[in-house]
Amino acid sequence: MCHLKSEHYLKTKNCLHSHWKWSQTNKFHSTTILLDDNKQILFHPRTSSSTQVIIADRPLPLNGKHYWEIFVPSVYGTSIMFGIATNEQQMFSSTFTNLIGIDQHGWGLSHHGLLWHNGISYSYLSQSMEPLRPVLIGLEFDADARTLSYIINNQSMGIAFRCIPTNVLIYPAVSSTSAQSTMILKHCCKICSSLREHCLKLIKSSKLRDNINNQLLPRHLIEQLIK
Repeated sequence: MCHLKSEHYLKTKNCLHSHWKWSQTNKFHSTTILLDDNKQILFHPRTSSSTQVIIADRPLPLNGKHYWEIFVPSVYGTSIMFGIATNEQQMFSSTFTNLIGIDQHGWGLSHHGLLWHNGISYSYLSQSMEPLRPVLIGLEFDADARTLSYIINNQSMGIAFRCIPTNVLIYPAVSSTSAQSTMILKHCCKICSSLREHCLKLIKSSKLRDNINNQLLPRHLIEQLIK
């Protein structure tokens, strides 16, 4: 795989920043440490004999396109995965396994280039991610079209999953079997796809945002701007 590029995938896109972080939902079985205001995950700090899943502290919104990037300083081991999951996702296994996608509650990509869902794997990348090298994983979830796409080192790999159910809440998710493996959430946002969203971004980035309650704006717009 290619290494990190200087040109950012979102260079030509307008985005509204999202505020989710990683969450340690199962502390009883947890083999991870969350650092840097829950944006960095250290899996299996000493040795590893299990698989751990970490999901976001809140679900993704029910509409729009959502993008996030995860930087991994080095990929190695049995399984490192990136994807999405419902709140029914299995969070821990005492064995090494591809845990995101082991059942119907997750959709994941392993660092070996395979997609997993409902216990079935599919070929996606032409080769595994280069071992012991850094990689930048971008994920784009289209909540309207119900698709998930991957961007590897700023290169789009295309749609990986389609027909993701609409009747469940969806969370960003990662997993690892590898001792002392690290993942860093570098960026998360909602991609602007309408004139209304572009206007919200412009107002948020201007001085109007500093004194929003004194502006002659509709109440529903003010409420969205102060979220």
